[in-house]
Amino acid sequence: MALFSLILLFAALQARASEATPRPLEPGDETEDRLTAEAPMNFNDGSRYHLYRVELAANQVARFDVTGGLNSYLSLFAPDGTLLQHEKNGQSDTALHSYHAHLSQKIEREGSYLLAVGGNSPRSLGQYTVSVKTTELQSIAPLVPGVTIKDWLQGLNAKHTLHVDKIGQYRIRFGSDDFSAYLLVDHGSHYAAIDSGDDTDEHLDVFLRTPGDYELIIRSSDESWQEGLYTLGVEALPCC
Repeated sequence: MALFSLILLFAALQARASEATPRPLEPGDETEDRLTAEAPMNFNDGSRYHLYRVELAANQVARFDVTGGLNSYLSLFAPDGTLLQHEKNGQSDTALHSYHAHLSQKIEREGSYLLAVGGNSPRSLGQYTVSVKTTELQSIAPLVPGVTIKDWLQGLNAKHTLHVDKIGQYRIRFGSDDFSAYLLVDHGSHYAAIDSGDDTDEHLDVFLRTPGDYELIIRSSDESWQEGLYTLGVEALPCC
C-alpha cells in the first residue's frame, strides 16, 4: 500500500513538472492556450501561470501581447533568470472587460528568454492567445529627409539631430505603441511641439528657414521616465 502511494505521488509530481515545463513560442507566431486550476501556482498570490520559452537576438525590441478572456499579467525573464519586466493591472475579475497584458523589451543580448503568462488573481482563468513580434532597431545620425528610424526610449527623452540641405517645408512623423509620444522640434529660435495621443502616430509640418542642423526631442506627454519603442521619420514637402 505504501509503495502504491509513492507511485501515485511520483506520478503527480511528474504531471506538475510537465505543467511547469516552458512551452515554445516563436517570434512572429501566436499560440492559443487555456489557463486552468491545474496549471502551476504562483505561491505569492495563488494565481496560476504558464511558462513560454522564446529565442531572441540582440539589438531588437520584442513585444508580447495577450488577448482573449483571461484577465492576465506578463513577466519576462532574461537568460540568466533576472526579472526584466512585470506587467500587471489591478482590475477586478468582475470587471466588464478583461485586461489584456502587453509589454515591450529591448533585447540587449542573444539568448533564451522566459515569459510567464498568468492570471491577475486565483480566480483569473480561461482561454487566451499569446503572441510575440520583434522589431529591429534602426537609428541614423544625423537624421535626414527620406529616412524613418525605429529606436528605443529609455529615460526622460531621446534626442536626434536632423540635417537638411535646403530651405523648405518638412513633415516629421512620429509615434509609439508603448507610450503617449510628444515631439519637440528646434525651430530656429523656439520649439514647436505636438502630442501624438495614446498609441497613435502623428505628424508635424514645419518650415525650416535655413539649411543646417535641428534638434528633435521625443519624450512622453507627461514627461515621465519611459521605456518603449518609437518611430521617427522626416520627408520634404513640395514647396509653394
